[in-house]
Amino acid sequence: MSSDRPPDRLVGDVVVLVRSRPNHLDGLQAAVETSHAELHQFMDWAAVPQERPATLEFLATGQGAWRAGEMFNFMMTDPETGEVIGSCGLMNRVGPGRLEVGYWVRSDRAAAGIATAAARLLTAAGFGIDSIEAIEIHHDAANGASGRVAEKLGYTETARRDVEIDCPGEIGVEVIWEISREGWL
Repeated sequence: MSSDRPPDRLVGDVVVLVRSRPNHLDGLQAAVETSHAELHQFMDWAAVPQERPATLEFLATGQGAWRAGEMFNFMMTDPETGEVIGSCGLMNRVGPGRLEVGYWVRSDRAAAGIATAAARLLTAAGFGIDSIEAIEIHHDAANGASGRVAEKLGYTETARRDVEIDCPGEIGVEVIWEISREGWL
């Protein structure tokens, strides 16, 4: 069976990923507000506290991006309560046959294996798309937590490149990790 999109729901032990929709506004807004102090260190969209209209726009824009096959955004949710505990996605912005995985976890739920579990689910779903041959994770070198996620999942660091510093926690060195379909399977 041919596939050009991930499923709308991905289930793991410590996190359930559900396709982002506008009805996630309250949960996502709460997660963003709780996590702003940490998010603005590495996420340029969090340079200033995000207001509800911007969060709603992110959710609404994601619907069109999903239909266009450009981005597949998910809410990370607690498997027992359904509470939004982060956001993640697969982005079609690193070249043909490739996707980039992105993720962030609500600050009060960090260091519990949620980002690794979400990235594992996203990687498997990404390789469920027939045309995908490699998946990447990008992060600033100062964001060691993201590097540990990539390493735990068997990604290989393939490049470091100087980039403009956009956030106060960055040092301006982008680290790129990659895993091939063969390496994953």
